[in-house]
Amino acid sequence: MTRALLSANQGIERSFASAVIPGRGNSGQLLAQYSIRLGSALLRHRTELAERATRIEAEIANKVKSEFITNISHELRTPLNSIIGFSKILKDNGGAPLDPTQIAEYSNFIFDSAEGLLGVVNDVIILSKVQSGKLELHLEPLEVEELVRACASWAKNQIGDRAKTLMCALEPDLAPVLADAAFVKDVLLRLLRNAITFTPEGGRIALVAKPGPEGTVMVAVSDTGPGMTAEQIDTALTQFGQNSQQLDRDHAGTGLGLPICKAVVELHGGRLMLRSEPGAGTDALILLPAQKGGRP
Repeated sequence: MTRALLSANQGIERSFASAVIPGRGNSGQLLAQYSIRLGSALLRHRTELAERATRIEAEIANKVKSEFITNISHELRTPLNSIIGFSKILKDNGGAPLDPTQIAEYSNFIFDSAEGLLGVVNDVIILSKVQSGKLELHLEPLEVEELVRACASWAKNQIGDRAKTLMCALEPDLAPVLADAAFVKDVLLRLLRNAITFTPEGGRIALVAKPGPEGTVMVAVSDTGPGMTAEQIDTALTQFGQNSQQLDRDHAGTGLGLPICKAVVELHGGRLMLRSEPGAGTDALILLPAQKGGRP
């Protein structure tokens, strides 16, 4: 862009230099020179603005990249350290035999850490495919009611005996949507996982499915967590973005979850929206186009 402006600047200078204003004599020459200088000054100013904008964009990109590397490094190192540490204990415990209970416990730690590590790697791969336009969707008619019930069952197991309430509400005769069931389910589970994580003890999580506007089906995940400001919502939906003031180390992650959800929903021709206020919880709304013609 900067080179283009400089080239344009030189072209205008040549045009003005060759310009002739008839009948004006010296006044015409002075006016032509003034026009040349004014045009040069304007284009120099535009060039400086373009260079400044490019520099700021590069600085922001570098900052985002640096933050992502820091986050991803932690998310990779933590499970790897657990896998290596507990594997070493199982492999070599100074010759002392391990109790079967300890073996089972350490094996579970290794499995959970490996599963978490795989999740981080998969997130990076999915986002990379989204950015390169290579994420393939296998679209089939999807019954939203069945999907929502399955996700609600998963959420109840995740909540367990914690003092958190899950409410599931389904309107009858929802139209099917043309979607990739695995990816849509992944989106709902991510949103439910966030809701469970940030809902305090005694709080409520709601999963609702009903007809949406303009021929869509809406699925909403709501919580009574700390909520977010408009600025925090923008950050949460930005790739690698994290609301550090809202997260502690137990809640932190790569910052890829919500951007992946947004990208997957948009690839289905739908929309993902977050509605929230500080202290008032968060509503995550998914709008997916209903299958044309409805039920067969």
